[in-house]
Amino acid sequence: MKKRKSRLPVIIDILTHNSIGSQEELSKQLAIRGFIVTQATLSRDLKMLRTTKVATDMGGYRYIIADSNATTNEPFAKTQSTVQSSLHPAALSCDISGNIVVIKTRNGYASGLAYDIDMLESEHILGTIPGADTVFAVVNEKSTREELYALFSSFLPNSVMIAARHKFIPENRQEIL
Repeated sequence: MKKRKSRLPVIIDILTHNSIGSQEELSKQLAIRGFIVTQATLSRDLKMLRTTKVATDMGGYRYIIADSNATTNEPFAKTQSTVQSSLHPAALSCDISGNIVVIKTRNGYASGLAYDIDMLESEHILGTIPGADTVFAVVNEKSTREELYALFSSFLPNSVMIAARHKFIPENRQEIL
C-alpha cells in the first residue's frame, strides 16, 4: 500500500479532472493508479483535503477541493484554511446590502469559501449561507462598511475588492483608505 503523501496529489488530480460523485468511484480511480485504500482511509484523505460535495448541473453530485491551488506535492502544507494562507481565487464579485455581503463564485466553490469565512471566527461575521455559486455572509450590524471592506480584502482577490470598493466605502473616504 502506498503512503498518504504520494496518494493525496493523485486524489487532487482525479478530483480536479473528473466528476467523482462517490467514495466508491474515487476508490476505483485510485485502484487504477495503484492505490488500494479502505473506505475509512479514503474518508480521512477527503477530510484532510477539505473536499466538499456539490450539486452538478446534471442533478448529481461531485467532490470539489476547497483550495483549488492544492496541486503541489506537499499536501500537508495545505491543511490550513485558504483564508489564512492566500486569496480565494474562485471569488468573482462582492456586494453588500444592509447587513448581508453577497459573494459570487465560480460554480461549486461557494461552500468552500463559506467554510473559510466561518473559520475566521470574526466578530464582524455572524454566519454564512452557501449556494452553488453564491455566499451570503450575514454581518454584525455594529460593523462599519470600512471594517468589512478591510476584512474581505484580506482574502478575496484584489480585482474583486477594487471593483466593490465603492459599495463599501463612500467616495469622499476612498482616498483615505
